[in-house]
Amino acid sequence: MSSTTKNAQGIELPTQIIRIAGAQIPCGTNIQANKVEILKALDWAKENQVDHLLTPECALSGYLHGWEQKIDEIKDALKEIEEHLSNCNLCLHLGTNFEEEYFYEKAVNRNEIRHYDKGGLITAVTYKTFVLNDKESVLGKQEYEPISIVNLIEPSQETPYVPQATGMICNDMWGASEARKDPLPTKIKNMHLDLILHATNGRKMELDDPQMIVFDSWHDAFLRMTAANVIIPILTVDSCSDWEWDGSEETAEYYHTSSQSGVIDINGWQTDVPRVGRQYFSYDLDVTIKPDEKFYIQMKTREQEQDSSDPV
Repeated sequence: MSSTTKNAQGIELPTQIIRIAGAQIPCGTNIQANKVEILKALDWAKENQVDHLLTPECALSGYLHGWEQKIDEIKDALKEIEEHLSNCNLCLHLGTNFEEEYFYEKAVNRNEIRHYDKGGLITAVTYKTFVLNDKESVLGKQEYEPISIVNLIEPSQETPYVPQATGMICNDMWGASEARKDPLPTKIKNMHLDLILHATNGRKMELDDPQMIVFDSWHDAFLRMTAANVIIPILTVDSCSDWEWDGSEETAEYYHTSSQSGVIDINGWQTDVPRVGRQYFSYDLDVTIKPDEKFYIQMKTREQEQDSSDPV
């Protein structure tokens, strides 16, 4: 049975729901182990009718430098992932370090999210802006390079508008204090997007590390404030392993994620994803109208309810 949603003008529109999902998986220096984790996540997403799946930052390549000596292995693994994806009927947003070959006609290394459509074809690439070159060995996105935009639904005559998303990678969300520049959410606030795809892979700590409380509080507060300030839902995914994970099952569930994985919007966390080990999670996102318009409707409804409850 079809349903409708009213916009700010009271016009009923066909309700559009997409299923977004994240794969909180281990990733490290073993490319083959990383590949297997991604393929398993794709199988889960296909089985659960996911529309958009996000992996952690550098899920295929691993985060630390040294991946650039394995570029042929990464490219072969990527081909296998792309072939597998083409039979899954879902969009993949894959985090990896990769060698790009068109920047100033020279091969350069990038930390990126590769955005694939449901046919397994790449439609856009998000490059990390605020990189740590001593660890990543990659070139950051330059200010003159455009912010990549991804369609969340294929355009058709039936859709009132096409909801869109953009990607962010780790410090692009957390801020750029070392670069003395504004974090990217500041720049996208007025783009009226429907979703932020945030792939991260922060430094892991043991569960009893006292610093974990401080980092946890900071990451949580930052995500809450960002979602509130830009009025855009955020799908954020961290890895569950140390950067040097070698594929060992013994250490795949040893560390606490550096930040919460899940979906958060202006009303707070919409998911409750465990912080340890492999976790696949999904959320049904209503993209019938823009998030800021939806928030405006919520505020007007609350005002009307408050007025009706006030004594005369």
